[in-house]
Amino acid sequence: MILCLLFQIRSPSGYNFLRQQNLLPLPCTETIRTHLLAVKHECGFDIGFFKLLKIKFEEKSEEQKKGVLLLDETFLRTSLSVTTCTLSYSGQEDFGGEIESKVGSPELADHGLVFMCQSLADNITQPIAIFASKGPVKGIDLVQLVIKAILLLEDAGLQVMALTCDSESTNTAVLNRGSASTY
Repeated sequence: MILCLLFQIRSPSGYNFLRQQNLLPLPCTETIRTHLLAVKHECGFDIGFFKLLKIKFEEKSEEQKKGVLLLDETFLRTSLSVTTCTLSYSGQEDFGGEIESKVGSPELADHGLVFMCQSLADNITQPIAIFASKGPVKGIDLVQLVIKAILLLEDAGLQVMALTCDSESTNTAVLNRGSASTY
């Protein structure tokens, strides 16, 4: 279903052509949208997800439980829309309630921050959280988010061996300072 969704997003006309020609048994776009509505797409850490991740890691060996936390921030096009199911806005700065000073911010987001975990001895790469911000995430806020991500992953059973990120100025400042107390 995810491959159908990605193909339909990438090329709606190509998807419709293959579907109409009956070359592949592809679901209609309404079916794809229905399945997509079941996916939670809110910003922040999802505690329910980490409970499921804990169950998954219980089956793994000690080597497979060692991994890396990856983070990357990207520039986004600003856009504001209304989610009709929840009657809420999307496109605004959203830290999922993780950063107190950012709760209820009306700013339009133009950056996205993604956290992922990757096992060192297994073929597991999993996004664990996303955040939307106005400008790059500030160093002190990034430290809080990284610490919470590590704690949640360690509680789920993954031993975080390293943190990987690009050389963005905020990331290097966080890594060079070493702790939140220096801010």
